[in-house]
Order: sequence, then C-alpha cells, then structure tokens
Amino acid sequence: MSSDVHLGGSSEHGPLGDVPTDQYDVLRHPRRVRLLEYLETDTRCSLTELTTALLEHETVDAPMGEARHNVRLTLVHNHLPRLAAAGLLDWDRDDGVKLVEDPVLCPAALSTLLETAADEDELLERVVHPGRLHLLESLASADSAQSLAEIATALAGQVPALPADVEHTKIELHHSHLPALDDVGAIEYDHEEHTIVSTEKTASITLIR
Repeated sequence: MSSDVHLGGSSEHGPLGDVPTDQYDVLRHPRRVRLLEYLETDTRCSLTELTTALLEHETVDAPMGEARHNVRLTLVHNHLPRLAAAGLLDWDRDDGVKLVEDPVLCPAALSTLLETAADEDELLERVVHPGRLHLLESLASADSAQSLAEIATALAGQVPALPADVEHTKIELHHSHLPALDDVGAIEYDHEEHTIVSTEKTASITLIR
C-alpha cells in the first residue's frame, strides 16, 4: 500500500492530517468501532438492530433483557451522540442510524485488529492517534527497516500531532509513540539501535483510511 507521507519529508499533508481530533477520540472505544463496522454493511438500521448486532460480539453476564437495555442506554446517551457529533454517522430516533459516506478512518480495519487483541481498550488507545497512524503509513511504504532519524525526518512538520522540528519529533517518538506501538505488536522497535521494523499488524493498521 502506498502512503501519502513519504520518507524524506514533504510539504503536503496526507488525508489523516485533515481528520478532526474528536474522530480519533471516539474511535478509542471497542463498542463504537464495532457499531461503525456494522453500519458499513447496511444503508440504515434501527436502534434495535444495532443493539442485537453489538451483543453478538460481547460477553453477557446479565439476563439478556437487562443486557439489551444496558446496551441501548449506552447507545442513546453516549456512543451515538458522540459519533454523530464527530461527523461519522447520521442518527435520527425515528429514521434510525446511517454511516456517513466515505469516512476517512475505516472502522472495519479497526474491528479486524480487535479480533486478535488481548486487551481491546489498550490496543485502540495506543494505535488510534494521528501521529502513530502516520508513522505506520510511513513504515509500511518503506522497503526495509527504518532508523529513528529517517522516520522523524519524514514526520516532522507533516503531522499536527507531532513537533515541527526533527529533533523534538525524535525524542517524542523514542519515549512515547514507538514504545506504545511496540507493546501491542504494531511494530518492533530496537531501543538500543533506534531501528523500527514492520510486523504482520503494521499493514493492517495502515488500512484505517
């Protein structure tokens, strides 16, 4: 897969740079990710249909009637309003719920990642970040392992979530973003040699747009 952030730097921002911050925030919850994935398979669905679809992916400790009620409440009072406010779906109590056309962030790719996650919340918290997604795009477009300096040069000044200069970007990548992605297997980072290698998960995560 090609990337809009090429090694060596560029004056152009890729599509991820135009995604509002609140869209990243709402996609750090497993239920919202699965909700959006379900909406990709239908033009519009009812609240009842969404509740049923979500319960198929969740462990239910309470009686089914109580579980349905609890899921429905979280949809009405939390997940649907937040996703609608972020511009990811249209929600009307009478007409149902519909995914907006061509969202930049692809919920199906995120849902695929959740299938292999030991901790779904941790995975989304560590991966769904504009700087880290740009980093993974850069790494996936490269033919070999990359150095910290190369990745920092490619990203500095290109991603609003990262510093504008290379040195500060290197520091932030080394101490925050690279260890976070390494912890969930999205990359392999050698702290001593300062080299980054892609993993089987890297390409999957870059499909999030």
